[in-house]
Amino acid sequence: MATSNDVSVGDAATAKAINANDYTDLLQTPHTDAFAFSEAEQFALQLNDQLRELELEKSLLEAHAKDMSDVSELSDGVLHEHLMTAEREAMEAKAKFEIRNRISRNVLIMDPVLKAVHGGQHHTVEKRLLPLISENDALSMVHGLLTTKLANTQRALSAAERRNIITNKENRNQSRTVLALAEEVKAQSIEDISNPSLREQVEKAEKNVKESRKRTAIIKGILSAMIVGSGINWAADEELRELVMDDEEAG
Repeated sequence: MATSNDVSVGDAATAKAINANDYTDLLQTPHTDAFAFSEAEQFALQLNDQLRELELEKSLLEAHAKDMSDVSELSDGVLHEHLMTAEREAMEAKAKFEIRNRISRNVLIMDPVLKAVHGGQHHTVEKRLLPLISENDALSMVHGLLTTKLANTQRALSAAERRNIITNKENRNQSRTVLALAEEVKAQSIEDISNPSLREQVEKAEKNVKESRKRTAIIKGILSAMIVGSGINWAADEELRELVMDDEEAG
């Protein structure tokens, strides 16, 4: 016999299945938002930033001292070579500096992370990072899923665009075919119709069309004359202007 607890569990499972694409809960980072460094930790980070700035200034001073030669008497070609060499050395020094900083930064980051995950109970300071690591892992997972979905959507969009191009090309070809057939039908006269009954119907239809056009032209002419003779500013009204001008063009 199902209990109320079983029903609630079933409802929760159903709701979870329905909201399988809802990442709202996974995107919540309350621990990360509430995390704060202690004064000692903030001071250590400031010292680390200052150390990086001093290392950069030292590298720049060493590079400047290395290239203190007088270039006033050098030719343009030699000066250009010196500039190219200095630029290349600066790029190499910058790359080495960034690689060294990246390695040291990764070491500084990974050491407390490893202690937080695999360390014992005596690593109480590092254990504060565990909730942050869990939230970061969840965000990384969601990012990976969304990246995969985006790639699949882009592939589907590209395929749809290719199909659309092919369809448009086919539509243009079919439109040209329809226009050619319409011209052929238009070129045929009523006398070419061999069926007497059908020829009579076509003649009657053409007569009705001509009479209808005449009545329409008469009515439009009367309306146009009434509008122009009324003295209203028909040129300022788009519909009245089209009616009057269309009648004048037809005349």
